[in-house]
Amino acid sequence: LRLVEKEFFSSAGPSVQCSLPSIDEEVVGFEKDAESIMKKLIGGTKELDVISIFGMPGLGKTTLARKVYNNPSIVNHFDARVWCSVSQTYIERTLLIEILKQATGGNYEIKEDDDIADKLRKTLIGRRYLIVLDDIWEVEAWEDLGLCFPKGEDGSRVMVTTRIEQVAKHLQHRSDPYSLRFLTLEESWELLIKKVFQGESCPPNLLEASLQVAEHCKGLPLVIVLIAGIIVKMERQESLWLEVA
Repeated sequence: LRLVEKEFFSSAGPSVQCSLPSIDEEVVGFEKDAESIMKKLIGGTKELDVISIFGMPGLGKTTLARKVYNNPSIVNHFDARVWCSVSQTYIERTLLIEILKQATGGNYEIKEDDDIADKLRKTLIGRRYLIVLDDIWEVEAWEDLGLCFPKGEDGSRVMVTTRIEQVAKHLQHRSDPYSLRFLTLEESWELLIKKVFQGESCPPNLLEASLQVAEHCKGLPLVIVLIAGIIVKMERQESLWLEVA
């Protein structure tokens, strides 16, 4: 477990440019957060609103946002949906091109001298859009991209994930940022069992060992998933599981 934690926390620093692996399709412990975010996306003000999700790496920000983004109610509510991974190092034009391609369904041919920002604004005007900006590190990224999003009265939304609280607060419009918490021991154990046993119940002889493993994951969903990927390949023996814990 120490090796996994070392690898995880060292990969979560500011030098990382790639996204961490997806936690799981199951949003364990965040059901109420998902419901609340969906209400903000579908209901509330008709003006453009920004919903920010912040928390340390491994808490499930991207997983929660993706789960909401793919919900049928959200899919049917918006005329255009765009998912854009920003990360610490980004090129503004490249991101704008990606957003434009998704907003047009890939039916727009990009030319070298195109004013992409202007094209994007014109594409989005009059449409109810949802744009997800995943893993924003700096306020400047929002200032670069946000100017291209029309501020109409059609109920459009921007959803942002960030590990930096100050960024989330700066982007705040009408909705308060969502701070993701650590999982409880019960929620950690539930996620571990789902990943290891794939819908089956935990055998009685592994109950205590699985609880110890879950406890040592310190409430971080990503660590739980990484550990589950290790022990799922092991024999179902308590002594082996306790070695991992």
